[in-house]
Amino acid sequence: MKSVGWRQKSILWLALVVLMGCSLPASPPPLSAAAAQNTLDNWNPAYCKVVEFYGFYKPGDGGGQTLVAYVLLVNPGEQPQKQTIFAARFQLLNRPDGQQQWFLTSLTSHASGLSRRQGWDNLMIAVKDNPGTASR
Repeated sequence: MKSVGWRQKSILWLALVVLMGCSLPASPPPLSAAAAQNTLDNWNPAYCKVVEFYGFYKPGDGGGQTLVAYVLLVNPGEQPQKQTIFAARFQLLNRPDGQQQWFLTSLTSHASGLSRRQGWDNLMIAVKDNPGTASR
């Protein structure tokens, strides 16, 4: 029986690598701080205005599909304006067309103590790629 030469082996490996590369999922879209802040400013503008955006962290239970941003918010209609720190949870979800998109899924605060959570746990606000447009 004749052994396969190194050229045939390298062509076979190259073909396998190309086929494997074609089936790998695309990298998830990044979530920018500007897009996250724009989403927070526009989802409920009568109640929520971002004063300061502190940044993102990846929670241990998110599996790379979740980012939490800490933000300082005020209610623009409230006098005097009380600033409160909120944790905004963003999740990367698959749309029906197969595309991945970031969504604001909760906005919570423990301003009244650790045993009392305030905010919204059941949001589904799409994050737009272009921070110049409102997210709805």
